[in-house]
Amino acid sequence: MQKLPEQNKSHLLEKIILNIKNYKPKSLILEGLTPSAVLVPILKSSESVIFIKRTTKVKDHKGQIAFPGGVMFDNEKPEITALREAEEEVGINPKDVMIIGSLDDTITIAGYLIHPVVGIVNDENFTPKPNPDEVEKVIIIKLEDLLSAKYIEGGDLKWEFHIGDVVIWGATARILKNFLEVSFKINYG
Repeated sequence: MQKLPEQNKSHLLEKIILNIKNYKPKSLILEGLTPSAVLVPILKSSESVIFIKRTTKVKDHKGQIAFPGGVMFDNEKPEITALREAEEEVGINPKDVMIIGSLDDTITIAGYLIHPVVGIVNDENFTPKPNPDEVEKVIIIKLEDLLSAKYIEGGDLKWEFHIGDVVIWGATARILKNFLEVSFKINYG
């Protein structure tokens, strides 16, 4: 993990770093769920967030838009899982990530307890390398576009963000909503 030089932070990144660092996430302790972690990876130079579209080969969440992540090993910290999975799924070098904090835990209908971790990625030398067994496509969306995305709660998919032709829904939408609310003091209601 690396330290982000102070002089290279933009206004949006400054807000994210300050607000996520000071946020006290809500932790869930629920029996019978599979502990997992995801990385909310923010590309420093392009001020964008990486999402993945899962392949149809994976066990759960086939074809869904998600953050890189996966199941935690026994006694593994969420940060370690998130970094390991981001490297495995899209080729993000853990040494290029500055972890700034966590978001609220969330659950999926497939039985996962997700611990979201937020990190700033020094992406000067980053080229996405999707793992073809797990990732159909890497989707990179600018923070500005996420901030202006159409949000629907209670729609067909319960929680939805519409950014162009990309629809982010379910647990990923809940994590994205939490990220935007905490980072930019937005209230989606």
